[in-house]
Amino acid sequence: MKIAFLGGTRAIGKSAIAIKTEETTAILDYGVAVNGVPSFPIHIPPKTVDFVVITHAHLDHSGATPLFYVSKPIPLYAAAPTIDLMKILIKDFIRLSGYYLPYEYLDMNTMFEYSRALKYGERFSIKDLQFTLLNAGHILGSAQALIEAEDKRILYTSDINDVDTCLLERLSKCRDPLDAIIV
Repeated sequence: MKIAFLGGTRAIGKSAIAIKTEETTAILDYGVAVNGVPSFPIHIPPKTVDFVVITHAHLDHSGATPLFYVSKPIPLYAAAPTIDLMKILIKDFIRLSGYYLPYEYLDMNTMFEYSRALKYGERFSIKDLQFTLLNAGHILGSAQALIEAEDKRILYTSDINDVDTCLLERLSKCRDPLDAIIV
């Protein structure tokens, strides 16, 4: 399994990770940095991507995702509230941006047509990759992604909260052994 950080390292914004195995390429988050002129993560050709997982709706984790739907529809997986919030946030981002964005409403709509809501704890597989979403406690619908492939287990925490609040439960802890954690 190979992991490539396409953005979001040492900065807030542009969170984007590519996970590649012998058979599959998955994207974990694909966000924008919105400090002034929007900036995007390193581009990866949509034809090489098998599916996308979005951990939560904030634009720094989801705002660049419609780029994958300009030329090829691919499955997108997220918790149901994340998909609902993305519809609001990305639509507003397109409408309110005073700068050129490399995608349009049509691409956004195609993305939502190919979105599938997952429940926390629901394991799903595409080719040789398995994913499970775990509660992250950050915002409504936020998730950590447990990735299993090639006899390795990796947890991508994304943004997390470990304290119960009036509105949200704290993150779910992964109790089984892990080979790596991406924070």
